[in-house]
Amino acid sequence: MSEGKFFRPEKKGDERIGERFQKILKGAVRVAFHILFLILLFFAGHQLYVHLLEDSFFQVKEVEIKGCKKIPEKTILSLAKIEGKPNLFTLPLKEISVRVEAHPWVEHVRVRKIFPDRVLIHIEERKPMAILQLEEPFYIDSKGVIFSRVGDRDEYDFPFLTGLTRQMFNKDPSAAKHLIARALEFLRIVDQEKARPLDGVSEIRMEKAFGIHCFTQAEGVEVKMGWDHFGEKLRRLSLIWSDLQKRGVSAGSIDCSDLKRMVVKKNSPQVKLERR
Repeated sequence: MSEGKFFRPEKKGDERIGERFQKILKGAVRVAFHILFLILLFFAGHQLYVHLLEDSFFQVKEVEIKGCKKIPEKTILSLAKIEGKPNLFTLPLKEISVRVEAHPWVEHVRVRKIFPDRVLIHIEERKPMAILQLEEPFYIDSKGVIFSRVGDRDEYDFPFLTGLTRQMFNKDPSAAKHLIARALEFLRIVDQEKARPLDGVSEIRMEKAFGIHCFTQAEGVEVKMGWDHFGEKLRRLSLIWSDLQKRGVSAGSIDCSDLKRMVVKKNSPQVKLERR
């Protein structure tokens, strides 16, 4: 009886080792099966990818361009350099975007693949806000970016920013940019207020010491605005202008530099309008 008890535990240990080996074997078979499945899946995917690259069904047959107003579409096509009939899957959209955005009139571009065989290039052109007059006239946008020289055939239908030279830019670029930023801010407020007589501005002259001098588009009246309180000054200027029109007074210039004291200059004596 004691001898049987002695050998029984040893038999149970052999069974446990066998069971453990079977579990390990099953796990190894399962892992091998998964690996084989992944290899077959990768191989099938690679073959499919190669087939798609060689399939003429996905060759680019049309390039559509939207958003061009100033820039000719043929210029965008030339910059995009989508030559021949490349496969849509291999088309480098980022490289195309970089090349197109190199054009000075392009602010932003989106390039999309439209399966099976089209490419869409959507252009956002820069919008000029004024013309900066240096030695030559340059377009400038609302962010103060000077992006393109005004061409001989272009229409000069934007306000001119004058008073700066290229030498001033080179000597103190930060000061020059500050003057331009203030002039553009004034233009934005003018557009919001739409107050006469500055509902149309032909020129803004920037003077570091005295501020902004602008000229009305219709009457050619010089208006001195200083550097601050543009909104309030425009509203008061509109009231003064209405009063002058009622009285039949033709103004040559109006000095609004001082918010509390605006001076109207005629061809003869001055008329002073003071805040009480």
